Amino acid sequence: MKKFLLIGDSIRLGYQDQFIEIVSNHASVDAPEENCRFSYYTLFNLSSWLMESGYDAIQWNNGQWDTCYMRDGKIHTPLSHYLEVQKRIADILLSKAPKVVFATTTPVWPEMASKNICNTRRNGDIAEYNEKAKIMLSQLGVEINDLYESIAHDIKKFICEDMIHLTEEGRSLCAKQTANAFLKG
Repeated sequence: MKKFLLIGDSIRLGYQDQFIEIVSNHASVDAPEENCRFSYYTLFNLSSWLMESGYDAIQWNNGQWDTCYMRDGKIHTPLSHYLEVQKRIADILLSKAPKVVFATTTPVWPEMASKNICNTRRNGDIAEYNEKAKIMLSQLGVEINDLYESIAHDIKKFICEDMIHLTEEGRSLCAKQTANAFLKG
């Protein structure tokens, strides 16, 4: 039986149980119990989350926290920092498993951009972070699970009224797509 590791923020937590159910006949799945939050948090905690060895595949995602705007009007993690940390995470994970997958950040409701609140996110920023990360990580040999593209065509069907997290349909879509990413090849 294969061994998988799934790391990520609350989006991952939303579809994780369905993912585990889908792959349960093919693999055991490890995952941190906690929300893996933003990129620097993930990088810092990799040493504790990678205590096991022998993973056949590892997927991670970061972005929702990284692309949100803070009270000072600045984005949480500037793009250059985000890319640097994603590369560092990728390098570590590539040394731990033969297959490493990066899941892109899911979109938010477009109306969120017009909200004058802390933690606002904008799909333009999310798309830019995703595209730059996909290019860089692909060159390193990381596979891409493009959750953004799968959800972007019908955001309100797949993202709930909090404008960020997945609906039941969104959780199902992400779980199936992630299972396909892990099981292919």
